[in-house]
Amino acid sequence: MKKNYILLGLMVAFMSTTIYSQTNKYGIRLGVGLPSIRSVDDNIYSKDYESVAGFDGGFFADFGITERFSIKAELAFARKGGERNGVQPVPSTTLNSTPEGQALSDYLALIGVETIYSEFDSKAVFSYIEIPILAKYEWNLGDTWGVYVNGGPYVSFIINPKQITNSDGQIPIYIDEGQTIPLQVPYPPDFQTLGPAFGDFTATTDIDKDLATMDFGAALGVGVTANITENSELLFEVRGTYGFIPLQNDIDLYGSVHMGSVAFFLGYSYSFPKKVKSAIEG
Repeated sequence: MKKNYILLGLMVAFMSTTIYSQTNKYGIRLGVGLPSIRSVDDNIYSKDYESVAGFDGGFFADFGITERFSIKAELAFARKGGERNGVQPVPSTTLNSTPEGQALSDYLALIGVETIYSEFDSKAVFSYIEIPILAKYEWNLGDTWGVYVNGGPYVSFIINPKQITNSDGQIPIYIDEGQTIPLQVPYPPDFQTLGPAFGDFTATTDIDKDLATMDFGAALGVGVTANITENSELLFEVRGTYGFIPLQNDIDLYGSVHMGSVAFFLGYSYSFPKKVKSAIEG
């Protein structure tokens, strides 16, 4: 229900701008984003993720309210995520996807170990459909150049999130981050003798159920425009975003993790002058 109210509000904002518009610009922007998966509480499972550059682009409509002020609505696609390589923790409850993992998870529960450590590569890959509604203010610097700032809220919807891990075969498992205490497990055939545990963490896991399906946040950008013709222009923009909704559904385990990014765009727009009398003017 909350998601429906947000979408309705965005649609009303989008449609209402056309009533009082002076100059409408329609265009496309293409670029690259540097996402940031930020753990605000330094959670051991979510910290230390580094940016993975991804495509960020879409279409926009820029509706002029005054000569300098406008409202810009966008429909965009953004690839986001992060990677973490080296020694990292693994919650014992996440090992249940295979029979071997289930057996290890049961054994860890039996001996009272909640977290194990091993050395492998991990990459979280998400795609988002984003709908920003931005207030824009622009200054002309002569006949050709202009600068602008824009900012406002956005809503985004996650698509096909994956966790890709690679351990390059069987590797030792430890119960401490410093890798000084190997995990000991019963060895066949009698299962009376303990020995060091090894595991293969190579997998591609669908984590859609683990993540919030929607994010809501704020965007702020600054850009430069260059006129090509009387009605068309090129633009370059740097934009930062920050999501307010925690990424992980299980906050108790993974902490409060938020998705942010810094993106760089090149774009093109074409303007259609359109004078419309307001309701006040009759």
